[in-house]
Amino acid sequence: MEGGRFRLAYLILVPAILIAAGILGYYTFRSAREHTQLGEQTIAQSLLSVAQQRVERIERYIVIADHTVFRLVDPNDSSTIDTVWRPQAETQTPSVKSVLLVDQDGSVIQWASRGDKKSRRAFLRVFRQELVKTLDLDSPEPNELRHAHEQFEEKSYLLSYRAYRTLAGQITYIVAAHDTQYLVDEVFPTMFVSDETTPLYNIVDESNQLVFGPDLSEAGVYTVDHRFPTTLYAWRLQVAPRQAALLQAQGRFRMRGEVTLPLMSFTIILLSAIFFFYAAEKERRLSQLKSELMANVSHELKTPLSVVRMFADMLRSDRVPSEERRLEYLDIICRESERLTSLIDNVLDFSALEGGKGPYRLKRGDLGDAVGRALDAFRYRSEQDGVEIHLEQSEDLPPVLIDQEAIALAVINLLDNAVKYGGQTPVELELTAKRSSVDVAVRDPGPGIPSDSLRQVFDRFYRGPYASPTRGSGIGLSLVKHIAQAHGGRAWAKNAPGGGAVVGFSIPAARGSAAA
Repeated sequence: MEGGRFRLAYLILVPAILIAAGILGYYTFRSAREHTQLGEQTIAQSLLSVAQQRVERIERYIVIADHTVFRLVDPNDSSTIDTVWRPQAETQTPSVKSVLLVDQDGSVIQWASRGDKKSRRAFLRVFRQELVKTLDLDSPEPNELRHAHEQFEEKSYLLSYRAYRTLAGQITYIVAAHDTQYLVDEVFPTMFVSDETTPLYNIVDESNQLVFGPDLSEAGVYTVDHRFPTTLYAWRLQVAPRQAALLQAQGRFRMRGEVTLPLMSFTIILLSAIFFFYAAEKERRLSQLKSELMANVSHELKTPLSVVRMFADMLRSDRVPSEERRLEYLDIICRESERLTSLIDNVLDFSALEGGKGPYRLKRGDLGDAVGRALDAFRYRSEQDGVEIHLEQSEDLPPVLIDQEAIALAVINLLDNAVKYGGQTPVELELTAKRSSVDVAVRDPGPGIPSDSLRQVFDRFYRGPYASPTRGSGIGLSLVKHIAQAHGGRAWAKNAPGGGAVVGFSIPAARGSAAA
């Protein structure tokens, strides 16, 4: 009942811990993500402010040049293009390459250009065929400055124009054609002075082709762009922090940390909960097995003690009918005393093993002598149970380092196990010299060991599926394994080819011997 309540508490507590860990990890990740996004937004706002300032400076430069042209050219006197603007163009409006007077129908009244003859003709051809179509000449607003930014034949054109009403009452437009290449080569470098304290700038067109400045594609989310609102509106100014690559790496590192830390925390809590549940369940099972051990040991002690006391009382009260019966009662008392001695030795050795004690005094000796001593001690019980034990021993066994009493206890436990499960059939005890060890094996013709139990038979308190009607405490073979390992060997179990089980242990030969 108590174990069921504990199990129910685990089933409620563990999911609650996992849910709480999941919620905590989610809000931790969300908080860290919001903090990262806030930092990115702050950087973006700062860069956007810088981009707006640079765009305003460029547009102001172009507008000042436009107003200078409009001031120098008189729409009522077309000759002012050549006589007034042209001589001052290089100093007053260096970015303006051509100036035109155009009527409301788009016809060129007068024009002048600072380029050579070939470039002038090429510009006039493009203007008449393409550029004039981009000008809004249908609804003139006097004194309103307008711009047209177009690209033809992979060349960019920027036109600034204003409508004027002449003295004759006609609408005439002054058009200033800027040299965009001059802006890229001469103006932009002065507008975007680059040093270690300033961000990186570039200008791209509608198809993201680079017009000016370095490639900022690696800056990623830290790139901010701002379009020119009125003049070079087909271009965009892009701004990125100089340490964009470092910020990108830090952002990826933070992102991995934001994802990894909650997952690690959740995993650790999950593993801790599983381990806690496993340890608690194992402790509960161990406690249950110890309780079963105490019950089995108590039962094992109670039965021979009752028999010894009963026959001792009969002998003491002189209620024995004959001398033969008296000897029989004495034999029974001796046999049950042997059982008590064997059981108490196992319990004491097991207690020492549980407490980390029980050191063995290893001395060079003959394993056959230790096995023979154990067989002599066990022979009385085997004769009383009607079980024959056949000993087969290899000649010239190599010497080993052993504790005689411990080895005897291990052999007695093997024989006891074989007698219990083999019934009243002969048991074979075999000593075999291997290349570098000596094997002690006991075979019984019993039901054998299930294949899934071969590795468990040496566990503490373990009793196989055929053990229910068989007395025992479940600690005998665990002592055999511990004694074998303490001697540098190992314990093993297998099923015999002809039926039954073979359980034994191996002890390494002493150094200096022929086998070793």
